Amino acid sequence: YQDLANPKAPQAYRELLERSNTADIAAALWGGDSVWFMYEQVFLKDGGENRRTPWHQDAPYLSVEGDHLAVVWISFDPVPKADSLEFVRGSHRATLFNTSAFDPTDETVPLYEGLPRLPDIEADRSRFDLISWAVRPGDVLVFHPAMLHGGAPTHPGGRRRTLTLRFFGRDAIYVARPGNGVAPMVEGLHERLAPGAPFRHEAFPELTAT
Repeated sequence: YQDLANPKAPQAYRELLERSNTADIAAALWGGDSVWFMYEQVFLKDGGENRRTPWHQDAPYLSVEGDHLAVVWISFDPVPKADSLEFVRGSHRATLFNTSAFDPTDETVPLYEGLPRLPDIEADRSRFDLISWAVRPGDVLVFHPAMLHGGAPTHPGGRRRTLTLRFFGRDAIYVARPGNGVAPMVEGLHERLAPGAPFRHEAFPELTAT
């Protein structure tokens, strides 16, 4: 099960966003004090064996780009290193690939036209600089949405409850992406902003980093 960009999320998460240090973590990574909350995504994996999440980048789904972008991945359950998210180190500074259509027969099948096809990382993992960490409740993983990542399978008897929070800073700009349903699906956003415009909308609350 997953849900994302619920229009009631800013109100539901207001205390977390204002009283925790998540905004401070994002601001420290890009060396600024301006942080906006973009949207949340929740995952529940339960009930049996669940295949690993295919390798992909979040950025091709998003109508935003810039250095000041952060995905904060929070698991409410302990995750061993073997089952945690994996990342290709430095990939957010390299090629932006087409994103995965999550086809179980070929995870590199693209979702739309216009970007290079994903590499088949699982076919030869030794070619890539892969990193991952075990996590416990209270830990966070933070990464740029252009970073190649995947993994995090679940097994019979296991449960994975995960919250991701997406933030952006002052240098974030609007970018047009191919395909339909480009996130964030905020009413009026894509009609209002032109490519290269500052990524701002009243649906994205500005937070105070301390």
